[in-house]
Amino acid sequence: MINVLGALTLGFGTTLGAHALLTARNVKSPSLLSPIQGLATTRSNPRVIPGERSRRDALGAVEGTPEAIRRLMVRQVIATIGTGLLAALLVGSEPTPIGVIAALSAVGGAWQIPLVLARGRERQRRTNVDRKLTDAIGEMVMGVEAGLTLDAVMARYTDRHTNDLAREFAHLAAAIRSGRSRTEALTEMRDRTPTPILRSFVSAVEQNVVLGTPLAAVLRKQAETTHRHRRQAAETRAAGVSMKMIFPTVFCLLPLLMIVVVGPAIVRLVEVL
Repeated sequence: MINVLGALTLGFGTTLGAHALLTARNVKSPSLLSPIQGLATTRSNPRVIPGERSRRDALGAVEGTPEAIRRLMVRQVIATIGTGLLAALLVGSEPTPIGVIAALSAVGGAWQIPLVLARGRERQRRTNVDRKLTDAIGEMVMGVEAGLTLDAVMARYTDRHTNDLAREFAHLAAAIRSGRSRTEALTEMRDRTPTPILRSFVSAVEQNVVLGTPLAAVLRKQAETTHRHRRQAAETRAAGVSMKMIFPTVFCLLPLLMIVVVGPAIVRLVEVL
């Protein structure tokens, strides 16, 4: 019985690890990627396969190079197999059904934790891109009005900053130098970081490319739009604060207030009776 339970737990962890290793060998082939890598938008090949965008948006994207994806999967393998070995030892010492369920849950959690952390870093990266773009558009307006092209303005921003937006601009410039059109490079950047402000910025620049409107006027209008989006997001978060305060107010503050206000009256009533 002990050997069976231990083998079951260890086999579950080893199966997940073997699946990750086999998938990591095919990381360059998007059609063979696992649910982890199939959602990844790589910098070496940032094009999004038709049908993958909806899956990526639904489950959460993991952005990075193929080497970064492999490192993520190696961490998953190590965490899963290590947890599986530890769980097998613990379950083997006390083989109970609850112990087996807890061990399998721990192994599954060890498989998911690196992916959850990677998704959190990607969400933070997208948030940083949105925040920095709101401020960068003002600099871009001044650069364009001074006579610089959009590519030159982005290059100057990349040279002066080392944030996530600067890396996106650097990748955009590299894509254009490699022979892609500006529209195609902008579309790839929008697919890598599909945030509201960046999508709006890319749409405005694409409109300028197609219609030939003055770029400075387009960017100035875009700056107003991004600031409005930022203000609306702040108002939305502020409106949600009142809902978040309901729980601590009802379950933490009101009981204490009732004790302080009604408590002495109850004590006196008990003494009188």
